[in-house]
Amino acid sequence: MELYFAALKKQTDFYIKKAFYECLEQNIPLNIKTLCAQAGIGRRTFYRHFSSVDEVFQCCIASLFSEYRHTIRPLKNYNIEQIAKEFFGFWETKKRELRLLGRYDEAKLSALLFEDGVSLIKERSDDRFHLFSVYSAGGFLGLLNWWIAEDFHMPVQELIVQFVQEAENIFSKDIS
Repeated sequence: MELYFAALKKQTDFYIKKAFYECLEQNIPLNIKTLCAQAGIGRRTFYRHFSSVDEVFQCCIASLFSEYRHTIRPLKNYNIEQIAKEFFGFWETKKRELRLLGRYDEAKLSALLFEDGVSLIKERSDDRFHLFSVYSAGGFLGLLNWWIAEDFHMPVQELIVQFVQEAENIFSKDIS
């Protein structure tokens, strides 16, 4: 019975998040009433799952990071090109969601991406380069925020190549 209720909760959460994205895509004002109508649920059901529309927004971002977490492997060494390809390769597949979440609240999206992203990268990093990984996370997430703000204008492959070239140029020179 417990598994049944867990599956039901997961399904309802899915429909609420789906309705959230649909409302954003269709420029429907986001409030609990419209979310419930779009998801085909009652208000009481909504409140059993979320306390506000903002919590749905946060849950959507957390879901993206959860999905990202399951696509990456632990780092054996710090390879900036590998990290850039994995990182931007994943986010390229999520451009639609990022665009819509930015419509809801661009500043909050940026803050949550940074907060969740740094936590994720700290989890992934090896003790040998823990601080550098956190430092790098800020750079990658800053670049992701820039890419979102630029509406993904630069193709991801070009972004990766240019970023890696610039990083290699900086790290290969003696900065005095």
